[in-house]
Amino acid sequence: MYLSFPIIIKQRKNLLILIGSITLLIGLKINADEIKLPEMGDHSAVILSPEQERRIGQQFMQQLRGAIPIIDDPELTTYIQSLGYKLVAHSDNGGQNFTFFIIKNPTINAFAAPGGYIGIHSELIVNTQTEGELAAVMAHEIAHITQHHLARAFEHSSRLSLPMTAAILTAIIAGAASGNPDAAMAGLIAAQAGSTQSQINTTRANEKEADRIGMQTLSKSGYDPFAMPSFFERLQQASRYYGLEPPEILSSHPVTRNRIADAVGRAEQLVTNNTRQLLVKNENDLKFYLMRAKLQVLASEDDRETIKYFSQSLKTGHYLNKEATQYGYALALHNAGNRNEAKKQILALLEQDKDNLTYQLAFAEIEESTGQLKTAFDIYKKALDLYPNDYTIVINYAQALLRNNQPRIARDLLKAQMELGQKNGWTYLLLARAGENIGDQTESHRWMAEYYYYHGQIGMAISQLKLASRSIGNDFHEHSKIDARLRELEAEVKINKKMDL
Repeated sequence: MYLSFPIIIKQRKNLLILIGSITLLIGLKINADEIKLPEMGDHSAVILSPEQERRIGQQFMQQLRGAIPIIDDPELTTYIQSLGYKLVAHSDNGGQNFTFFIIKNPTINAFAAPGGYIGIHSELIVNTQTEGELAAVMAHEIAHITQHHLARAFEHSSRLSLPMTAAILTAIIAGAASGNPDAAMAGLIAAQAGSTQSQINTTRANEKEADRIGMQTLSKSGYDPFAMPSFFERLQQASRYYGLEPPEILSSHPVTRNRIADAVGRAEQLVTNNTRQLLVKNENDLKFYLMRAKLQVLASEDDRETIKYFSQSLKTGHYLNKEATQYGYALALHNAGNRNEAKKQILALLEQDKDNLTYQLAFAEIEESTGQLKTAFDIYKKALDLYPNDYTIVINYAQALLRNNQPRIARDLLKAQMELGQKNGWTYLLLARAGENIGDQTESHRWMAEYYYYHGQIGMAISQLKLASRSIGNDFHEHSKIDARLRELEAEVKINKKMDL
């Protein structure tokens, strides 16, 4: 089953259509003649132009950020983006831009959306046991985009009758209004029940193609392709204990023994035993386990339960990686306010690996929270000496500087990041705060405008630019820059209206 993800946009003549997809990792055996890759000039590849996909993606992310919590921790974001880019480099990518992000959600799932946006639920990451398993999910989602499945979904949706489209929209709105996601899903499935068999076959073919292409990408990127079937086999076994509520990823895409066996057979064709041993060894990367532990802490709703979990894991030896478990324990203790014990745990880890950046950043944060500012800032400075211009260090350091009334140093560090191309939500937001703390309202409004624009909130961005223009005084040069940017955004609003976005 191919389950649509509710991204609602306007089509010409005010038709509302459902595009996009929650694209899930499944293992299905296929023959080469069953799959036809898009040919050059295939109309499915041009139903959505790159510019249309970009704009739809921006709208999607704007709605998403307003509806659900996205984990934007700099270190986790850098990790998931790096892993994603590694896979993209070995995919059939034709120049498509990608954005990988983590959603704080207690269900095991992942999805792809127009514009190359790929979201991974926090619970899915926590339930993976190797980086290869996580990479398998991401490779599958990447394949949905590179093989133009979203464009095909758009073409298919544009042919839906108005009653069908209205039924889908009504189901989504009714479920959202009730605050019951199950009601929304039930209504959506009921509305889709009228789809033709050809529509079902199309989505099944897309899933098969994404599995095959995703597994090839996984192998080319240096990961064990057996990670794909092994992850789902474990989920299938675990689902026996879920009763009537199995993991979301299995509810929407049941995984049979035959599918797992077929995926294993496909993996056997991609690697030899000797090659697999090397791949498995490479997947046991400490960074993955550290980020997994950090995510467990950030996604937790109960600090005491999280502390208990990591403490018990350390005592019993039930863990995938001891260092990562100790690190997670330290973060949980720090979140709960037990700074002394948290510091003790981090120092023990630093004794084993003094140059580990993840440990250094945690130590700096603990020292700052206890008022040891000199020590904290020294840690950040030394870390920058070891890893010059590292984005994660700069963002953490800049936040610490702003919290402790040193906005000018923070601004200089952030502007250097901008020059290196790190133009994103964190740099814009912190530059805006630095400008405000310095007393430069024009700069603060200008950077807040870029922050809002980055998140797709173009109306708010225009409002901030107007505030910047009014606060600037008689500086003709600055007026010119702000007015030029304002005209750009106002022109974009007009284009969006013409495209009915």
